[in-house]
Amino acid sequence: MIKIKKEKFIIILVSVALAAAALVVVAFAVHDQITGEVKVKRETYEEMAAVKNRYQKLYELQEKVNAEGLYRTSESKQMDTMYHALVHSLNDPYSAYMTKDEAESWDNAVNMKYYGIGISMEEEGRGSVVLQNVYDGTPADAAGLKKGDRLLKVDGKSYHSVSGFRQAIRSREQTEVSITYRRDGKDDTVKILRSELDSKSVYGGVLRGSKIGYIAILRFAEDTADDFRSELDDLTDRGVKKVIIDLRGNGGGYMDQAVDVADQLLPEGTITVTKNAEGKKKYYNSDETCTKMKYALLVNGDTASASEILASAVQDNHGGPVVGTKTYGKGVVQSEYHFGDGSGLRLTTMEYFSPKGREINHRGITPDHVVNRGKGSSDPQLKAAEKLLS
Repeated sequence: MIKIKKEKFIIILVSVALAAAALVVVAFAVHDQITGEVKVKRETYEEMAAVKNRYQKLYELQEKVNAEGLYRTSESKQMDTMYHALVHSLNDPYSAYMTKDEAESWDNAVNMKYYGIGISMEEEGRGSVVLQNVYDGTPADAAGLKKGDRLLKVDGKSYHSVSGFRQAIRSREQTEVSITYRRDGKDDTVKILRSELDSKSVYGGVLRGSKIGYIAILRFAEDTADDFRSELDDLTDRGVKKVIIDLRGNGGGYMDQAVDVADQLLPEGTITVTKNAEGKKKYYNSDETCTKMKYALLVNGDTASASEILASAVQDNHGGPVVGTKTYGKGVVQSEYHFGDGSGLRLTTMEYFSPKGREINHRGITPDHVVNRGKGSSDPQLKAAEKLLS
């Protein structure tokens, strides 16, 4: 045992508490009421000293700011700012510390739990955003918005990216939103009441005037693979033998869901390969069972992350033609960590590669058949996929 004076022990405990380690220290400390000393194991003392050395400057800095600074802010805001800055130092756009509210918003976005109007969007040229789909029975459908409409403003404010419009349109409450759009050279504005949208991330059906099925995967949420399986089964029961799988505008989501969908589509083989910071690789494989349905994939510049895992797996395994434009190029995987106060950490922990070892990050996937998006409501990419399956 190493003996240290109680006063010094308390000082060290303050620094340790700053690192959320005080409970561990207390568990291994014995207080002598007579001598005023606290006895701790040598290894515990050394750990405490290391923590003190690492965080003492941060503690002194905070004390100085709070004691002598002209401006005041809450301690919780100070701590959140420091946590954000720590992760921001990685210079990684995909890693982030999230407060409780931010973590809830992130979870809701991934799992399609929010108030919106029922649309998907894509960028057409620099700074131009158009409606890719308007889903049946949604507020946008009721308001008369149509596929191909060009978005101009949300609540009177202009945006120039899909992410900008998406963030402005979505809400955590059922409120009204004003949408300004252009159709056939004429501008119009409609007011739409947001509604809590169906949390499904997968929509399916049969193309009009065709015997070809169509499944759109909007996001890889918690139940996406099961929903996709249900849509495939439904099409099979209806006698459909060919299907177009639309990944356009799908920004990703949960990796395991994308791997599961790939497993449903592909025979035995490799789906993707991941590599961590130490260079350790992990292979994700499909089994021998898969759909007998012929299929084609649609992708575009907003097809990213988990969607690119699926697209590259299909392409490298020759499962079906990939049609559209080059994908986004997000070839890294984030792990999520949750803390007791509801806050969380989203941290890039792995890079993934196609089954043949191709790099996806910053490169994207070039489709087997490059087809640009059409003007207005026309969809040459969809038509090209239909032709390939005919």
